[in-house]
Order: sequence, then structure tokens, then C-alpha cells
Amino acid sequence: MIHELSILIPTFNEECLTQVTELQHHAASIDGLQYEILVSDDASTNVEVVQKNEQINLLDHCQMFRQSTNRGRAANRNFLAMQAHYDWLLFLDCNVNLPHEHFINNYLPHDKSKVVTGGVTIKKDPRLSSNNLRFKYEQKIAPKHTAQQRQMHPYQSFRTTNFMARRETIISHPFDETIDRYGYEDVLFGKRLCDAQIEIQHIDNPVILTHFESNEKYVSKIEDAMHTLHDLQNDLSEYSPLLSTANRLKKMGLLPWARSVFRKTSKTMRAKLVCDKPRISWLNPYKLGYFLSIDE
Repeated sequence: MIHELSILIPTFNEECLTQVTELQHHAASIDGLQYEILVSDDASTNVEVVQKNEQINLLDHCQMFRQSTNRGRAANRNFLAMQAHYDWLLFLDCNVNLPHEHFINNYLPHDKSKVVTGGVTIKKDPRLSSNNLRFKYEQKIAPKHTAQQRQMHPYQSFRTTNFMARRETIISHPFDETIDRYGYEDVLFGKRLCDAQIEIQHIDNPVILTHFESNEKYVSKIEDAMHTLHDLQNDLSEYSPLLSTANRLKKMGLLPWARSVFRKTSKTMRAKLVCDKPRISWLNPYKLGYFLSIDE
């Protein structure tokens, strides 16, 4: 049983005082648990958000750090790991909701593991399921979110949204700070755990995703992620279905054809993704075409 826990939350321009307050309340109610909640603000530009998050410092066993320059998601997580005082680290994304009051408790029996991940879930929302591309995507892949499904591909299924790890594991295998764009840092981290033969245990202890960016912003993030994947393609050749498809097209001599099709259809596909009624069926073809276009 785990008796000491550092809860770590990286943030950028996101209010997480409400989240930290709830976590602090739950942690304080667990008999015998020594805990701390550390938040690292990655040089947020929203003054109102920063001022609200600074109230975290008024809560017992809670502290907020504010970076002077934007260091990136990977560096921010590594920083939090270095600041933590306890041997077990629970990483949570900012602005996720806890499913119930037993969320922290559900992690504590897993002291024999090195990395434990609880997964994510969403709540039904008819408006978002019709209008929001990110929500539609999370809804589509929800059947793969169960612990049983994730454990079938434990490293490829790893997400940084909600996981616990030994501090020594993170210090010895830090997140790659050379990734300066959005995306794939969790996939690369999972691969490095695989290479080091560090097992990942998947459990059903999901947090609830609550933040769904606009369709335009989400597509822009996907485009950034394709550049990240392009930079990491040698490292992730066996970890990305998109890379596998791209390699098959290359072996078949179809890359010029695929790029030509994307040039002719990219504006139409993108418009169908960012509109008020986005077509989720266009997401994977757009990702593949955009990825292939990077080399042109």
C-alpha cells in the first residue's frame, strides 16, 4: 500500500484551482496518507488565470511554481518530478474532473508496479457529440479506453493525462524535452518504457475529460502533431498506425499519387473538419495526407 504521494499537475493558461481544491480535500480524508500537490505553470500569458491559480499556495500541502519562460509540456513534467518529495508521483492534466471520491484511493494498492495508468472517459453531451470534433474523436475511441483494451497494447495505449509512476522511473526515463511541438510525447515515453522493459499496468480509474477545444484549434493541434510525428518517425516506426500506412504507400510506390490527391482535396477535407457539423470520417485521411505533404 502506498502511504506517500506527490500529485503533479502541469498547466498553461488553464485554471486548476477547483481541481486542486477537490484533490486536496480527497487526499486529506485518506487516513495515513502523506501527500503534496504541486502545480507548475509554464509561463502562462493569461493574467486572470495566473492570479486565480496562485490561490493554490493558500491550500495545505499545495504549492504552485511559475516558470519564467515557456519550457514545453515535457520539460514541465520533468520539472515537477524533480520537485516532488515523495517516491510515488501521480500526474494529472489540468482541468480534468475526478469521477468520484475514491479516485486517489484506487491508485494506492498498486505499490508493486512502477507505472500505473487509469485512463480517461467522457460524459455524454448531445451538443458536443454533434458540434465538437475533439469530443467526437474521444467518443469514437472510447471503447478502447477500458483497462482490458489498453492492456492489450500497454505501451502504445499510454497517455499522460492520468498516470502514476515511481519517481525513480521518471528521473531515469524523463520525458523528451527536445519535442517542441504538440503531440506524441506520451507515445515516445511509452516506447522508452518498453525499451527499458518497464511494465505498465492499466487499471479502470479514469478521469473525466472536460476541456474540448474549438474545431479550428483542434485541427491546428493535429497539424502540429503531424510535424512532431514526422520528426520522430524513426523512433516510432512500430508505434504509429499512420506511419505503418505511410510506409505501405511508399513500398507500393503510391506516395506521389497520395500527395497529389491531398493537394486537390485538403481544403475541402479541412473545411469539413472545422465546420459546425464536423465529419469525423475525414479526420484520419486528413492526418495522413497532411503528414505525407510535409516532405513535399
